Formats: sequence, structure tokens, C-alpha cells
Amino acid sequence: MLQILKRNPLAAVIAVLLHLVILLFLVVGVDWLEKPKQPSSSVEVVQARIIDETKVREQVKRLEQDEARQAEEKRVAREKEEQRLAELKRRQVEEQQRLAELEQQRQVENRKREEARQQRLEEEARRQQAEQQRKEAEQKQQAAEAKRQAEQQARKEAEAKLVAEEKKRQEAEAKKAAEEKQRQAEEAKRKAEEAKRKAEAEKKRKAEEARLKAEAEKKRKAEEARQQAEAAQKAREAELLAAMEAEHNAREMDRYIIQISQKVIRTWLRPAGISDGLKCTLRVRLAPGGSVLAVSVIRSSGNGAFDRSAEAAVLKADPLPVPTGTLFERFRDINFEFDPNKK
Repeated sequence: MLQILKRNPLAAVIAVLLHLVILLFLVVGVDWLEKPKQPSSSVEVVQARIIDETKVREQVKRLEQDEARQAEEKRVAREKEEQRLAELKRRQVEEQQRLAELEQQRQVENRKREEARQQRLEEEARRQQAEQQRKEAEQKQQAAEAKRQAEQQARKEAEAKLVAEEKKRQEAEAKKAAEEKQRQAEEAKRKAEEAKRKAEAEKKRKAEEARLKAEAEKKRKAEEARQQAEAAQKAREAELLAAMEAEHNAREMDRYIIQISQKVIRTWLRPAGISDGLKCTLRVRLAPGGSVLAVSVIRSSGNGAFDRSAEAAVLKADPLPVPTGTLFERFRDINFEFDPNKK
């Protein structure tokens, strides 16, 4: 709306002025069709008091009709104004839509132009890259050609050098053959002396080896005897320690079994009608710390109520006293005799 007013300021001013004029006519209510009346004299008024009652009613009726007509004209004018405003609003909406579509088309065209520009830039970059690659390939080809020519020249020089070296080699081989013949004679003499020296050294080595072997055998037997004595001593000590540990563990197990039995007996509730002398064997699975995981009767007393009361006493005595460390492994699953007669 503001963009339309900025583009057409004169049309906006004219529209505002027309609205003000129409509003003034509606408020004032001027009747342009009514003719001005000539005022009558005072004498005529006195004479018309009786005879003009009908005219008065007609005048009143005519005024009412005028008022009704003016009201209708105002209503029609108001409806026309409303229609005009509605039409103006519709046009404004259409203009806004048209402007939005134009803006959208402009954005699409700008985007297309940007994409085309980007494609041109990419094509230019690819062309430049291809040109750069072509130049690099030409440079590599020129370098390869220069290298090939240099290698060819070097090969010619190397061949000439090989010819000269071959001549020198043949001369050197002839000299070397003479020297080799002299060397072989000296080598034969040296080998004979070396063989004699090696034979004497081998004789001494075997004698020394035999002596060292005898001493090593003697030391080995002494070491074996010492190790056997140490092994026997360690075995005796291990047996003694195992016996002591087994005895200690047995005493500990008996002590904890007695503590478990006593704690279970203390929590036991004698069922009604149970006679003395009953006992049963229980199997108890324990967790570290003495928590009872499960309890069952593995040898019944013959009385179901007594057996159930024994199981209940074990569960009630949770946790049971158990050792710590490696000795606890023997208490994960234990069997003990439940005999409430023992105190």
C-alpha cells in the first residue's frame, strides 16, 4: 500500500479529497432539488390558519418523504462508497499480489542469471585448467625430449669409455693372470702351513674340550644332586605347609560350621507337637558375606514340619557367619546337620 502511494501521490491526494467532499454532503444533507419559498405576509398568514391545514399536512408529508429520500440517498451513497472502498481494497490486494509475483519472477530471473554466471565461471575455470594441463604436458614432453637427447649423448660417451676401459681391462687381466699364478703358488705354500697349524690347534682343542667336558659333567652331577636335595627339601616343606594349612582350614571350617549351626538353632522356632531327638541335614548355598541364596533338606528327619522349620530357621538367620578370602570358596555350597538338641 505504501509503495502504491509513493508511486502515485497525486492520485492518493485526489481520492482523499473526494472522500472528504462525499462525507460533507452526507453530514450536511443539502437538498439541491428543493426550490426556495417566498415568505408570505402577515395578513395572509392570519387568513390561512384555517384553510391551510391540509397544506400543512402535505408539507409535513413532503418533508417526511424528503427526509426518507435523503436517508435513502445517503444509504445508496454509503453503499456506493463501501463498494468503491471494497473495489479499491481488492485492487490493492491484486496489486500486492502482482508485485509479489513480479518480485518472485525477478528473484527467479536473478537466480537463473546467477546460475548462468556460475556456469560460465566454472566453464572458464575448466578451460583454464585444461590449458594449464596442456602447457604442463608440452613442458613435460620438451623435458622428456631434452632428457632423451642428453641420455643419447651420455650413452655415446659411455660406449667410448667402455671401449677404452675394455682395452685397459684386457691389459689388467694379462697382468692379473701373471699375478694370480704367483699368488696360487704362494697360496699353496700358505695352505700347507695353515693345514699344519690347524692340525696342531685341533689336537690341542680336542684335548681341552675333553678336559672341559669332564669338568662340566662333574659339575652337572653335583648340580643335579644339589637340585634333587633342594627339591626334596621344598617338597617336605610344601607337604608340611599343606598339612598345616589343611589342619588350619579344617579347624576354621569346623568353627564356622558350629557358628552357623548355633545361629540357626537360636533362630529356630519349634513347631507344635514336635518331639525331641529329631535332626536333619541341610544344604545351603551362600554368597560372599554370608547371604543365603538357597536352602534345601538333603536328609530328612522323617517329620515334614521339622524339616520346614529347619529351612525357615536358616533363612531367618541370614546372613550366616562365613570366612573371607580363599576359604570362603568352601562355604559357597555347604552341608551341615541341624540338631536342635545340641547346645
